[in-house]
Amino acid sequence: MKAGELAQKYAQAAYQYTTEGWLSELSAVRDRLATNPDLLVDLDNTEISFAQRRARLDAALPPDVRPDVRNFLYVLLRDGHVGLLNEVIADLARLSTRGPGAQVARITSAVPLTPDEKEAFRQRIHARFGSEVDLDFRVDPSILGGVIVQVGDKVIDGSVASKLNSLHERLVAAR
Repeated sequence: MKAGELAQKYAQAAYQYTTEGWLSELSAVRDRLATNPDLLVDLDNTEISFAQRRARLDAALPPDVRPDVRNFLYVLLRDGHVGLLNEVIADLARLSTRGPGAQVARITSAVPLTPDEKEAFRQRIHARFGSEVDLDFRVDPSILGGVIVQVGDKVIDGSVASKLNSLHERLVAAR
């Protein structure tokens, strides 16, 4: 085997060990945490001491979780971001298949979009940003209505909550 082929095999093995291993372990943790929504709320509550939250997380983790994955989970725990685990897994999966330069359009609506509405967004976003942009649809009832679209550092905020906040600021400034 030539040196280039051998190097490629080593790189592929390292890639599989890191990325695919992380994805499967993080997914297993996510699935375990999903069975206890109250635990997830407590893990993200930074008013509870880190030691207590860490003990609760450790009790919920699979016993054979890798130390590097466990340490990553502790970082999420420290910052009160364990609730972001599902999004982290989705972004890691996207990065592993599309590479670090992949662009994502996050479309957040107050209610789930219909397939036709999703297709309309897909066409508009691909027309504006290119067909290589992945779409990530999310639901957040706190925006009350409308849609927020974010592609990289560009944000188009058409949410009702944002419009109400803007109106409030103008009214306060007019006093």
